[in-house]
Amino acid sequence: MALILAGSTVLPEIAAAQERRRGILEMLFGGPPRSQPSYRVYEAPPQQRTIRKAPRKKARTEVAPKRNNSPRSAAATAAAGGAAAVAASASAPVAKSEAARNVLVIGDFMAGSLAKGLDAAFATNRDIRVTNRADGSSGLVREDHHDWPASVGALIDETKADLVVVMLGANDRQGFRAMEGTIALRSPEWADTYEQRAKALAEAIRAKKKPWLWVGMPAFQSDRATEDMVYLNDLFRNVAQAHGGDYVDIWNGFTDANGSFVTSGPDMAGQTVRLRNSDGITLTGAGQEKLAYFVEKPVTKVLGLNVEDFVASLGPQQLSAKDLPAVVDAALATTTAPISFADPRFDGGDQLLGSAQPGTGGQGSPREKLVREGVVSAAVEGRADQFNWTGRGTAVSPVTRDNAIVFRGTTSLEELRLHGPEAGPPAKPEAPVAVPKAGTPDTSSIN
Repeated sequence: MALILAGSTVLPEIAAAQERRRGILEMLFGGPPRSQPSYRVYEAPPQQRTIRKAPRKKARTEVAPKRNNSPRSAAATAAAGGAAAVAASASAPVAKSEAARNVLVIGDFMAGSLAKGLDAAFATNRDIRVTNRADGSSGLVREDHHDWPASVGALIDETKADLVVVMLGANDRQGFRAMEGTIALRSPEWADTYEQRAKALAEAIRAKKKPWLWVGMPAFQSDRATEDMVYLNDLFRNVAQAHGGDYVDIWNGFTDANGSFVTSGPDMAGQTVRLRNSDGITLTGAGQEKLAYFVEKPVTKVLGLNVEDFVASLGPQQLSAKDLPAVVDAALATTTAPISFADPRFDGGDQLLGSAQPGTGGQGSPREKLVREGVVSAAVEGRADQFNWTGRGTAVSPVTRDNAIVFRGTTSLEELRLHGPEAGPPAKPEAPVAVPKAGTPDTSSIN
């Protein structure tokens, strides 16, 4: 076996060394010498096995970030820091003034969310302070836990409240405890008892001679709970209106177009955010801000701190008649300021139907004169609707005012100058001299 292998390795070398036979072309044109083979045998180099070593792990070192000391980067950093400081200062809470009005918020856990939202909404207002005295587990059913009609008077005196905001009802979906047993929810006996306690709370606030608001409840994820909130909101509205309070309806802020419960909805910037937590009852941070949005304006209105009340409080002693612009009747105005097509004043959309319209002082408007009497208003000279361009005027005849048309056909500049205003009226042509015809006796010399 070894001899066969040895022979197999020697035979190629012998065959390579032998001279091969010459062909016809090589015999005619010549070929390589006989002592050298016509081809070369290349042997593959032996393969060497290379072993790669794994790279050594380098110790991890903290590299300090490169500092860019260019003036441009420094200016950009300073500008960014200044903008951030301005934004932070704009949203940072401000110190309340000594004369700030105190808003007392009472109720259950929904009232606690409302107090947080109002506190954030009035954080930059020096004139309004929010005091949260809500009890998350309270209501009007369980008087043994917290009796709001009996305790609200002391809270008003303690906090020196200028306005009371009430929001409760989420914990009142339960029956009353009585000697005979439990009074079922929304039964006639339950409705009478609950209404009496709501009226007692309203009378306790009214006895302190303080304005107050009753904020309605939002929809819940449970259909049965939502029905109960609709029932309670109707009761709260009647009690508030009957006892000198104002009712704030927030239902549409937490429902869709069909009035159904929604977990997410538009926030104050119009962006869709999550308003309710996964339990379908409590509010998220964005929900608290939206809840406060519905109550913020009624609070400022009741306290007399809104813009309309501020303008009305200026009085006639600061605004005299000479400071006010002149009142011009729009129906008789010949010139008006530019107005946008989207402006509601364009079609009278800024006035209510049936409201008193400004009088025209016994004069009909141009439209009424045209439609009813057929009288066309006189065109204003120089305005686009003045179409009397063919009358006598300087624009048509700069030469003379008596004749609108001086020449017909073509003429020269010298002729215009001869007939100009400085040349006087054109001279009348002389009478032509009669020339007698041949054969006619001359009678001019006859006396």
